[in-house]
Amino acid sequence: MYEDRVEAYTDGSCHNNGTADAKCGSGVWYGEGDARNLATRIGDPHPQTNNTGELIAILQAIQDNGNSKRILISSDSKYALDAITTNAQTWSDKGYEGVANADIVRAIAGEILRSKSTIYVRKVKGHSGNAGNDGADALANLGAMKEAPDTIDLSLGDEIRAMGARANCMTQASAYRLIRSKKKGGERKRTAARVALARAAVSHTTGMEPKPETIWKSLRKRKKGTITQKFSAFAWKSLHEGYKVGKYWKYIDEDRLRCQPCNAEIESMEHIIQECRVSGQETVWKLAKEAWSHTGIQWPEVTFDLILGIGSVEIKGRDGKIRDGRTRLFQILITESAYLIWLLRCEWRISREQNTMKIHTVQEIRARWKMAVTRRLRLDWALTSKISFGKRAMRAAEVKRTWNGLADTEKFGNLRKEVVGEGVLVGNARERRPPGRNR
Repeated sequence: MYEDRVEAYTDGSCHNNGTADAKCGSGVWYGEGDARNLATRIGDPHPQTNNTGELIAILQAIQDNGNSKRILISSDSKYALDAITTNAQTWSDKGYEGVANADIVRAIAGEILRSKSTIYVRKVKGHSGNAGNDGADALANLGAMKEAPDTIDLSLGDEIRAMGARANCMTQASAYRLIRSKKKGGERKRTAARVALARAAVSHTTGMEPKPETIWKSLRKRKKGTITQKFSAFAWKSLHEGYKVGKYWKYIDEDRLRCQPCNAEIESMEHIIQECRVSGQETVWKLAKEAWSHTGIQWPEVTFDLILGIGSVEIKGRDGKIRDGRTRLFQILITESAYLIWLLRCEWRISREQNTMKIHTVQEIRARWKMAVTRRLRLDWALTSKISFGKRAMRAAEVKRTWNGLADTEKFGNLRKEVVGEGVLVGNARERRPPGRNR
Protein backbone atom coordinates (compact mmCIF):
# COMPACT_ATOMS: atom_id res chain seq x y z
CA MET A 1 0.00 0.00 0.00
CA TYR A 2 1.38 3.36 -0.99
CA GLU A 3 1.46 6.26 1.42
CA ASP A 4 0.54 9.55 -0.16
CA ARG A 5 3.22 11.66 1.50
CA VAL A 6 6.04 11.11 4.00
CA GLU A 7 8.00 13.84 5.72
CA ALA A 8 11.35 12.90 7.25
CA TYR A 9 13.76 15.11 9.16
CA THR A 10 17.40 14.12 8.85
CA ASP A 11 20.54 15.08 10.73
CA GLY A 12 24.08 13.91 11.42
CA SER A 13 26.32 14.08 14.46
CA CYS A 14 29.96 13.46 15.25
CA HIS A 15 31.59 13.31 18.68
CA ASN A 16 35.32 14.18 18.92
CA ASN A 17 35.29 15.29 15.30
CA GLY A 18 38.70 15.22 13.59
CA THR A 19 40.30 12.80 16.06
CA ALA A 20 41.00 9.07 16.03
CA ASP A 21 38.25 8.67 18.66
CA ALA A 22 35.59 10.30 16.48
CA LYS A 23 32.18 8.60 16.52
CA CYS A 24 29.61 9.41 13.88
CA GLY A 25 25.87 8.90 13.84
CA SER A 26 22.82 9.77 11.76
CA GLY A 27 19.18 10.30 12.68
CA VAL A 28 15.91 10.14 10.75
CA TRP A 29 12.85 11.52 12.59
CA TYR A 30 9.23 11.12 11.50
CA GLY A 31 7.35 12.11 14.62
CA GLU A 32 7.27 11.87 18.39
CA GLY A 33 7.26 8.17 19.35
CA ASP A 34 7.05 7.07 15.68
CA ALA A 35 8.26 3.48 15.26
CA ARG A 36 10.09 4.47 12.06
CA ASN A 37 12.45 6.87 13.87
CA LEU A 38 15.99 5.72 13.17
CA ALA A 39 19.31 6.22 15.00
CA THR A 40 22.33 4.80 13.17
CA ARG A 41 25.94 4.37 14.22
CA ILE A 42 28.32 4.83 11.29
CA GLY A 43 31.55 2.83 11.38
CA ASP A 44 34.58 2.21 9.20
CA PRO A 45 35.47 2.68 6.40
CA HIS A 46 33.21 5.75 6.31
CA PRO A 47 34.79 9.04 7.45
CA GLN A 48 33.70 9.95 10.97
CA THR A 49 32.39 13.46 10.27
CA ASN A 50 29.17 15.45 10.57
CA ASN A 51 28.83 15.52 6.79
CA THR A 52 28.98 11.73 6.61
CA GLY A 53 26.13 11.51 9.12
CA GLU A 54 24.05 14.06 7.21
CA LEU A 55 24.41 12.18 3.92
CA ILE A 56 23.69 8.73 5.35
CA ALA A 57 20.57 10.06 7.09
CA ILE A 58 19.25 11.26 3.72
CA LEU A 59 20.22 7.94 2.11
CA GLN A 60 18.28 5.98 4.72
CA ALA A 61 15.26 8.28 4.47
CA ILE A 62 15.02 7.46 0.75
CA GLN A 63 15.70 3.74 1.22
CA ASP A 64 13.06 3.32 3.95
CA ASN A 65 10.23 5.00 2.05
CA GLY A 66 10.10 3.21 -1.27
CA ASN A 67 6.32 2.76 -0.94
CA SER A 68 5.58 6.47 -0.74
CA LYS A 69 4.37 8.58 -3.64
CA ARG A 70 6.09 11.67 -2.32
CA ILE A 71 8.98 12.04 0.12
CA LEU A 72 9.84 15.37 1.72
CA ILE A 73 13.30 15.41 3.32
CA SER A 74 14.03 18.29 5.68
CA SER A 75 17.64 18.92 6.68
CA ASP A 76 19.67 21.74 8.21
CA SER A 77 22.76 20.76 6.15
CA LYS A 78 23.30 22.90 3.05
CA TYR A 79 26.25 20.64 2.14
CA ALA A 80 24.09 17.49 2.08
CA LEU A 81 21.22 19.11 0.19
CA ASP A 82 23.56 20.67 -2.38
CA ALA A 83 25.19 17.26 -2.87
CA ILE A 84 21.95 15.79 -4.20
CA THR A 85 20.63 18.89 -5.99
CA THR A 86 22.89 21.75 -7.09
CA ASN A 87 26.10 19.71 -7.37
CA ALA A 88 24.61 16.37 -8.44
CA GLN A 89 24.97 16.75 -12.22
CA THR A 90 28.43 18.33 -12.11
CA TRP A 91 29.81 15.67 -9.77
CA SER A 92 28.26 12.92 -11.85
CA ASP A 93 29.78 14.29 -15.07
CA LYS A 94 33.22 14.30 -13.43
CA GLY A 95 32.86 10.77 -12.10
CA TYR A 96 32.80 12.11 -8.51
CA GLU A 97 36.54 12.77 -8.76
CA GLY A 98 37.74 14.69 -5.72
CA VAL A 99 34.31 14.56 -4.02
CA ALA A 100 34.33 13.85 -0.29
CA ASN A 101 32.13 10.88 0.73
CA ALA A 102 31.89 9.95 -2.95
CA ASP A 103 30.68 6.40 -2.20
CA ILE A 104 27.75 7.72 -0.14
CA VAL A 105 26.85 10.44 -2.66
CA ARG A 106 26.90 7.85 -5.46
CA ALA A 107 24.63 5.58 -3.41
CA ILE A 108 22.13 8.42 -2.91
CA ALA A 109 22.19 9.14 -6.66
CA GLY A 110 21.56 5.44 -7.34
CA GLU A 111 18.63 5.36 -4.91
CA ILE A 112 17.09 8.47 -6.48
CA LEU A 113 17.36 7.01 -9.98
CA ARG A 114 15.86 3.70 -8.85
CA SER A 115 13.13 5.21 -6.68
CA LYS A 116 9.55 5.47 -7.99
CA SER A 117 8.79 8.20 -5.47
CA THR A 118 8.89 11.92 -6.10
CA ILE A 119 11.54 13.28 -3.75
CA TYR A 120 11.50 16.85 -2.42
CA VAL A 121 14.06 18.47 -0.16
CA ARG A 122 13.81 21.44 2.18
CA LYS A 123 16.40 23.43 4.11
CA VAL A 124 15.49 24.15 7.73
CA LYS A 125 17.35 26.18 10.29
CA GLY A 126 19.25 24.07 12.77
CA HIS A 127 18.83 24.33 16.55
CA SER A 128 16.00 26.82 16.14
CA GLY A 129 13.33 25.04 18.14
CA ASN A 130 12.00 23.07 15.16
CA ALA A 131 10.64 19.83 16.67
CA GLY A 132 11.58 17.72 13.65
CA ASN A 133 15.12 19.02 13.39
CA ASP A 134 15.68 18.72 17.13
CA GLY A 135 14.33 15.18 17.05
CA ALA A 136 16.65 14.18 14.21
CA ASP A 137 19.58 15.78 16.01
CA ALA A 138 18.80 13.81 19.19
CA LEU A 139 18.59 10.57 17.20
CA ALA A 140 21.92 11.32 15.47
CA ASN A 141 23.59 11.84 18.84
CA LEU A 142 22.03 8.62 20.10
CA GLY A 143 23.37 6.79 17.06
CA ALA A 144 26.88 8.16 17.61
CA MET A 145 26.85 6.76 21.14
CA LYS A 146 25.85 3.22 20.12
CA GLU A 147 28.47 0.57 20.82
CA ALA A 148 28.46 -1.24 17.48
CA PRO A 149 28.22 0.26 13.98
CA ASP A 150 25.13 -0.47 11.89
CA THR A 151 25.15 -1.85 8.36
CA ILE A 152 24.91 0.81 5.64
CA ASP A 153 23.64 -0.27 2.21
CA LEU A 154 25.62 1.48 -0.54
CA SER A 155 25.05 -1.15 -3.22
CA LEU A 156 23.30 1.10 -5.76
CA GLY A 157 26.35 3.34 -5.76
CA ASP A 158 28.23 0.65 -7.69
CA GLU A 159 25.96 1.18 -10.69
CA ILE A 160 26.71 4.90 -10.68
CA ARG A 161 30.43 4.25 -10.31
CA ALA A 162 30.34 1.93 -13.35
CA MET A 163 28.98 4.80 -15.45
CA GLY A 164 32.33 6.59 -15.14
CA ALA A 165 32.68 10.22 -16.21
CA ARG A 166 31.90 12.38 -19.24
CA ALA A 167 35.08 12.79 -21.28
CA ASN A 168 34.28 16.38 -22.26
CA CYS A 169 33.96 17.37 -18.58
CA MET A 170 37.39 16.08 -17.55
CA THR A 171 40.83 17.65 -17.66
CA GLN A 172 43.95 15.56 -18.11
CA ALA A 173 44.82 16.06 -14.44
CA SER A 174 41.37 15.11 -13.12
CA ALA A 175 41.23 12.07 -15.41
CA TYR A 176 44.63 10.95 -14.11
CA ARG A 177 43.46 11.32 -10.51
CA LEU A 178 40.28 9.38 -11.26
CA ILE A 179 42.27 6.53 -12.80
CA ARG A 180 44.63 6.47 -9.81
CA SER A 181 41.71 6.36 -7.37
CA LYS A 182 40.49 3.13 -9.00
CA LYS A 183 43.84 1.42 -8.60
CA LYS A 184 44.35 -0.68 -5.52
CA GLY A 185 47.30 0.14 -3.32
CA GLY A 186 47.85 1.49 0.14
CA GLU A 187 50.15 3.99 1.71
CA ARG A 188 53.89 3.27 1.77
CA LYS A 189 54.87 1.47 4.98
CA ARG A 190 57.50 4.07 5.87
CA THR A 191 55.03 6.90 5.29
CA ALA A 192 52.35 5.18 7.36
CA ALA A 193 54.85 4.64 10.19
CA ARG A 194 55.92 8.29 10.13
CA VAL A 195 52.31 9.51 10.15
CA ALA A 196 51.58 7.19 13.08
CA LEU A 197 54.49 8.74 15.01
CA ALA A 198 53.20 12.24 14.23
CA ARG A 199 49.73 11.31 15.48
CA ALA A 200 51.18 9.85 18.68
CA ALA A 201 53.23 13.01 19.28
CA VAL A 202 50.18 15.24 18.86
CA SER A 203 48.19 12.96 21.18
CA HIS A 204 50.93 13.12 23.82
CA THR A 205 50.90 16.93 23.70
CA THR A 206 47.18 17.66 23.38
CA GLY A 207 45.50 14.52 24.71
CA MET A 208 43.59 14.07 21.43
CA GLU A 209 44.88 11.82 18.66
CA PRO A 210 44.14 13.17 15.16
CA LYS A 211 43.21 10.93 12.28
CA PRO A 212 45.78 10.38 9.48
CA GLU A 213 43.70 12.45 7.06
CA THR A 214 43.68 15.30 9.57
CA ILE A 215 47.49 15.38 9.50
CA TRP A 216 47.54 15.56 5.71
CA LYS A 217 44.67 18.04 5.49
CA SER A 218 46.39 20.42 7.94
CA LEU A 219 49.32 20.66 5.51
CA ARG A 220 47.15 21.22 2.44
CA LYS A 221 44.75 23.86 3.71
CA ARG A 222 47.23 26.11 5.54
CA LYS A 223 44.26 27.94 7.08
CA LYS A 224 44.50 31.51 8.34
CA GLY A 225 47.96 31.98 6.87
CA THR A 226 49.55 30.06 9.76
CA ILE A 227 51.48 27.32 7.97
CA THR A 228 53.45 28.58 4.97
CA GLN A 229 53.62 26.81 1.66
CA LYS A 230 57.37 26.23 2.13
CA PHE A 231 56.93 24.50 5.47
CA SER A 232 53.96 22.56 4.11
CA ALA A 233 56.17 21.16 1.32
CA PHE A 234 58.96 20.44 3.82
CA ALA A 235 56.64 18.52 6.18
CA TRP A 236 54.92 16.65 3.34
CA LYS A 237 58.23 15.46 1.94
CA SER A 238 59.53 14.60 5.42
CA LEU A 239 56.45 12.47 6.13
CA HIS A 240 57.27 10.54 2.97
CA GLU A 241 60.97 10.44 3.94
CA GLY A 242 61.74 11.94 0.56
CA TYR A 243 64.75 14.11 1.43
CA LYS A 244 68.23 13.01 0.34
CA VAL A 245 69.72 12.61 3.78
CA GLY A 246 71.22 9.72 5.71
CA LYS A 247 70.30 6.31 4.32
CA TYR A 248 69.72 7.72 0.84
CA TRP A 249 73.50 7.96 0.41
CA LYS A 250 74.31 4.47 1.71
CA TYR A 251 75.18 3.03 -1.70
CA ILE A 252 76.11 6.33 -3.36
CA ASP A 253 78.46 8.28 -1.10
CA GLU A 254 79.19 6.90 2.36
CA ASP A 255 80.77 10.21 3.42
CA ARG A 256 77.34 11.81 3.16
CA LEU A 257 75.69 8.95 5.00
CA ARG A 258 76.72 10.33 8.37
CA CYS A 259 77.07 13.74 9.95
CA GLN A 260 80.82 14.03 10.35
CA PRO A 261 80.99 17.04 12.72
CA CYS A 262 78.66 15.21 15.13
CA ASN A 263 80.20 11.77 14.57
CA ALA A 264 76.69 10.47 13.91
CA GLU A 265 76.69 7.03 12.31
CA ILE A 266 73.69 7.83 10.12
CA GLU A 267 72.38 11.32 9.54
CA SER A 268 68.60 11.70 9.74
CA MET A 269 66.11 14.52 9.59
CA GLU A 270 65.50 14.12 13.33
CA HIS A 271 69.23 14.57 13.93
CA ILE A 272 69.33 17.72 11.77
CA ILE A 273 66.31 19.36 13.42
CA GLN A 274 67.04 18.45 17.04
CA GLU A 275 70.61 17.25 17.60
CA CYS A 276 73.06 18.52 14.98
CA ARG A 277 75.74 20.99 16.06
CA VAL A 278 76.08 22.59 12.60
CA SER A 279 72.39 23.22 11.84
CA GLY A 280 72.01 25.88 14.53
CA GLN A 281 69.11 23.96 16.06
CA GLU A 282 70.16 24.55 19.66
CA THR A 283 70.15 28.34 19.25
CA VAL A 284 66.94 28.39 17.21
CA TRP A 285 64.94 26.33 19.71
CA LYS A 286 66.28 28.43 22.57
CA LEU A 287 64.97 31.57 20.84
CA ALA A 288 61.58 29.98 20.14
CA LYS A 289 61.23 28.82 23.74
CA GLU A 290 62.22 32.28 24.99
CA ALA A 291 59.58 33.91 22.78
CA TRP A 292 56.91 31.47 23.95
CA SER A 293 57.74 32.17 27.61
CA HIS A 294 56.05 35.59 27.25
CA THR A 295 52.68 33.83 26.86
CA GLY A 296 52.83 32.39 30.36
CA ILE A 297 52.07 28.91 28.99
CA GLN A 298 54.45 26.02 29.56
CA TRP A 299 56.60 25.11 26.57
CA PRO A 300 55.72 21.52 25.58
CA GLU A 301 58.22 18.88 24.59
CA VAL A 302 58.90 19.53 20.91
CA THR A 303 59.91 16.47 18.92
CA PHE A 304 60.43 16.03 15.20
CA ASP A 305 57.20 14.03 15.01
CA LEU A 306 55.27 16.83 16.72
CA ILE A 307 56.72 19.27 14.18
CA LEU A 308 55.34 17.18 11.30
CA GLY A 309 51.91 17.09 12.93
CA ILE A 310 51.96 20.73 14.07
CA GLY A 311 48.92 21.66 11.96
CA SER A 312 46.79 19.42 14.21
CA VAL A 313 48.08 20.85 17.50
CA GLU A 314 45.68 23.04 19.46
CA ILE A 315 46.56 25.06 22.55
CA LYS A 316 43.84 25.06 25.19
CA GLY A 317 43.28 27.26 28.21
CA ARG A 318 42.59 26.11 31.75
CA ASP A 319 38.88 26.03 30.93
CA GLY A 320 39.54 23.46 28.20
CA LYS A 321 38.60 25.83 25.37
CA ILE A 322 40.85 26.20 22.34
CA ARG A 323 42.83 29.45 22.33
CA ASP A 324 43.09 30.30 18.65
CA GLY A 325 45.64 33.08 19.12
CA ARG A 326 48.04 30.95 21.15
CA THR A 327 47.54 28.04 18.76
CA ARG A 328 48.52 30.25 15.81
CA LEU A 329 51.56 31.63 17.65
CA PHE A 330 52.79 28.17 18.65
CA GLN A 331 52.39 26.87 15.10
CA ILE A 332 54.18 29.91 13.67
CA LEU A 333 57.12 29.61 16.08
CA ILE A 334 57.50 25.87 15.47
CA THR A 335 57.19 25.98 11.68
CA GLU A 336 59.43 28.99 11.18
CA SER A 337 62.06 27.58 13.53
CA ALA A 338 62.10 24.08 12.01
CA TYR A 339 62.29 25.38 8.44
CA LEU A 340 65.07 27.81 9.34
CA ILE A 341 67.11 24.95 10.84
CA TRP A 342 66.73 23.01 7.60
CA LEU A 343 67.82 26.05 5.56
CA LEU A 344 70.89 26.61 7.75
CA ARG A 345 71.92 22.99 7.41
CA CYS A 346 71.51 23.07 3.61
CA GLU A 347 73.51 26.30 3.37
CA TRP A 348 76.37 24.78 5.35
CA ARG A 349 76.28 21.55 3.32
CA ILE A 350 76.09 23.18 -0.11
CA SER A 351 77.16 26.82 -0.30
CA ARG A 352 79.70 26.52 2.54
CA GLU A 353 80.92 23.14 1.28
CA GLN A 354 80.68 21.48 4.71
CA ASN A 355 83.57 23.57 5.99
CA THR A 356 83.59 23.35 9.80
CA MET A 357 85.27 26.78 9.86
CA LYS A 358 82.19 28.27 8.22
CA ILE A 359 79.49 27.05 10.58
CA HIS A 360 76.84 29.73 11.16
CA THR A 361 77.62 31.81 14.21
CA VAL A 362 75.17 32.38 17.04
CA GLN A 363 74.83 36.01 15.97
CA GLU A 364 73.95 34.97 12.42
CA ILE A 365 71.38 32.47 13.62
CA ARG A 366 69.75 34.93 16.00
CA ALA A 367 69.50 37.55 13.25
CA ARG A 368 67.98 35.03 10.81
CA TRP A 369 65.43 33.82 13.35
CA LYS A 370 64.43 37.36 14.31
CA MET A 371 64.03 38.26 10.67
CA ALA A 372 61.81 35.22 10.00
CA VAL A 373 59.50 35.92 12.95
CA THR A 374 59.38 39.65 12.20
CA ARG A 375 58.41 38.89 8.61
CA ARG A 376 55.50 36.74 9.83
CA LEU A 377 54.28 39.50 12.14
CA ARG A 378 54.46 42.09 9.37
CA LEU A 379 52.61 39.75 7.03
CA ASP A 380 49.90 39.11 9.61
CA TRP A 381 49.54 42.83 10.13
CA ALA A 382 49.30 43.46 6.38
CA LEU A 383 46.67 40.73 5.94
CA THR A 384 44.26 42.66 8.17
CA SER A 385 43.83 45.28 5.44
CA LYS A 386 40.23 45.16 4.19
CA ILE A 387 41.16 47.53 1.38
CA SER A 388 43.59 44.99 -0.08
CA PHE A 389 41.86 41.72 0.83
CA GLY A 390 38.20 42.55 1.38
CA LYS A 391 36.29 39.68 3.00
CA ARG A 392 39.43 37.53 3.01
CA ALA A 393 41.22 39.94 5.34
CA MET A 394 42.20 38.60 8.73
CA ARG A 395 40.53 40.07 11.77
CA ALA A 396 42.76 42.47 13.65
CA ALA A 397 41.53 40.98 16.95
CA GLU A 398 42.79 37.56 15.91
CA VAL A 399 46.21 38.92 14.99
CA LYS A 400 46.39 40.71 18.34
CA ARG A 401 45.50 37.51 20.18
CA THR A 402 48.28 35.75 18.28
CA TRP A 403 51.05 38.21 19.07
CA ASN A 404 49.84 39.39 22.48
CA GLY A 405 52.80 39.21 24.83
CA LEU A 406 55.33 39.58 22.01
CA ALA A 407 53.97 42.89 20.76
CA ASP A 408 52.94 46.03 22.57
CA THR A 409 49.17 45.66 22.99
CA GLU A 410 48.54 49.42 22.97
CA LYS A 411 50.49 50.47 19.94
CA PHE A 412 50.66 46.98 18.41
CA GLY A 413 53.67 47.64 16.33
CA ASN A 414 56.92 46.90 18.12
CA LEU A 415 57.94 43.44 19.15
CA ARG A 416 59.67 43.30 22.50
CA LYS A 417 63.30 44.30 22.14
CA GLU A 418 64.66 41.26 23.93
CA VAL A 419 62.88 38.90 21.53
CA VAL A 420 63.13 40.40 18.06
CA GLY A 421 64.64 43.85 18.23
CA GLU A 422 63.65 47.36 17.36
CA GLY A 423 62.24 48.90 14.21
CA VAL A 424 60.55 45.82 12.81
CA LEU A 425 57.32 47.49 11.76
CA VAL A 426 57.07 50.53 9.56
CA GLY A 427 54.12 52.29 7.97
CA ASN A 428 50.39 51.84 8.23
CA ALA A 429 48.59 48.48 8.17
CA ARG A 430 46.25 49.72 5.45
CA GLU A 431 49.16 50.60 3.19
CA ARG A 432 51.22 47.44 3.61
CA ARG A 433 50.81 44.49 1.28
CA PRO A 434 52.48 41.07 1.43
CA PRO A 435 55.31 40.33 -0.99
CA GLY A 436 54.91 38.06 -4.03
CA ARG A 437 53.10 37.93 -7.31
CA ASN A 438 49.64 37.50 -5.72
CA ARG A 439 49.78 40.63 -3.56
